Amino acid sequence: MTLREELAAGTFSVTAELNPPVDPVADPVRATAAKLAPLVAAANVTDNQAATVKVTPLAVSVWMIEQGLEPIMQVTTRDRNIMALQADLLGAWALGVRNILALSGDPLKVGKYADIATKVGDVDSLGLVRLIRKMNDGELAAGEKLSTPTDFYVASAMNPLVDAPEKVKSKLDAGTEFFQTNIVYDVPRFAKWFAPLTEQGLLENVPVLVGIMPPRSTRALEHMHNHIPGVEVDDATFARLKDLTGDDAKEAGVRVAADVISQLREVPGVAGVHIMAPTWEAEAVARVVEAAGLEASTS
Repeated sequence: MTLREELAAGTFSVTAELNPPVDPVADPVRATAAKLAPLVAAANVTDNQAATVKVTPLAVSVWMIEQGLEPIMQVTTRDRNIMALQADLLGAWALGVRNILALSGDPLKVGKYADIATKVGDVDSLGLVRLIRKMNDGELAAGEKLSTPTDFYVASAMNPLVDAPEKVKSKLDAGTEFFQTNIVYDVPRFAKWFAPLTEQGLLENVPVLVGIMPPRSTRALEHMHNHIPGVEVDDATFARLKDLTGDDAKEAGVRVAADVISQLREVPGVAGVHIMAPTWEAEAVARVVEAAGLEASTS
């Protein structure tokens, strides 16, 4: 079952995130993908995340497919003009990629390339969604016709506590078919923000996967709470990681993530979760899935 099929069926779904390496070596990626494949419906492959140079997500997506792991390929508009975007998307479709997360990309200033790279702004993330929708209809930006249209399943990001209903609606109008959100710890606050979107019918038949990150220290929680818009860490979560390090902190973080998932399963309109665990993806996802009592992927 594909991710599109699983979400359409109403299954509470799990996706993960796989970060490309900086070294052009396939085997470690293949090993991680093989471990994630039986646990999740699909996994995001990031695109020069945090404005740092990594192996292209297109190559990583192919390695994932080889291991039976369905990719959600992130595409950012920061680094490519409209010709390069379309070329990469056509190549991705030809190589078997079926899901795209359309993003603008992290600002160059957060990485090492602020003084030597140029931000490309032919389109923003909304423009990219519109561009993909046009390609799905069999036409490129300059009017060229495709004898083989793409049929990408297109996602956009959703930022809890920050995005107004109007912003969500603009992404839907552009052609967004499902959402992945930023990280959530304070589920009651998220549910209060999320309720108007479902009550207004904006998200009818539009799956929303909520971001989960098992924390490994209070320092990590403080960083997210203070520096990432839309991420609010409640006092109880801080208390659960206080003074813990190493394996004890990992175990507490897994338990926190599992408890957040348990609460999210009771929030109307939540279709599943998206687990992010940089540098320990396979271990963290396996432990969180087990702790939360989630069924293995059927894809």
